Amino acid sequence: MLRISNRLQALAKMVPQGMRTADIGTDHAFLPCYLISQGISPFVIAIDMNEGPFEAARRNISNYLLENYIDLRLGEGLKPLKPHEVEVLVIAGLGGSTMTEILNGSPEVVCEARRVIFQPMTDAEVIRIWLQENGWTIIDEELIYEDRRIFEIIAAEKRKSRTLSQSELCFGPLLIEKKHPLLPDLLEKELNGLQEILKQLAKSKNKEVDEKMHFFRKKENMIKELLICLSAASL
Repeated sequence: MLRISNRLQALAKMVPQGMRTADIGTDHAFLPCYLISQGISPFVIAIDMNEGPFEAARRNISNYLLENYIDLRLGEGLKPLKPHEVEVLVIAGLGGSTMTEILNGSPEVVCEARRVIFQPMTDAEVIRIWLQENGWTIIDEELIYEDRRIFEIIAAEKRKSRTLSQSELCFGPLLIEKKHPLLPDLLEKELNGLQEILKQLAKSKNKEVDEKMHFFRKKENMIKELLICLSAASL
């Protein structure tokens, strides 16, 4: 039986039953193999731009006898895909800025997708801003603790939605709404990082540093307010 990490399981749960899926940056193709073996997706296109992971993916697909169900392609981002080939796009394990570059590089593929799913390693805020600016609505969010860090997972579909607040863009409208139990930990980590940056900036005095200090102070206060709200809600 194929066993995958909790992070990959969380990604798989956000893939709608019966939809053709593309896994961008598939690495060892564990997610595509799981989606097929569990009957979640009938067909998966697995893409990686590096020869090493590509060959590892090929071996895994062969070992699980899934060559007829997983189409492995070597290439960058969404470029190996054509419009209408899949309904779901999964992009995991990259920075948020890199993910938006991938999306912007293949608009003809993105606009035909029914759902997009992300697991950014950094800059989840950048993903949420892109989604809002391009007419996508966040329909599910999850936090997973694994390997001593918290991973954010975001799923979105094309539909109208309200404008998100700054705190919702930074930390997820649905994570805040459902008061995710891991959200305070994520906020505390972000707060500690900000306070360390502020300590370093305080050692320098010039106009540019003052502007940065102002920006980070605003974010620090936003996180503190959100932590207070979450703490009050848990009482």
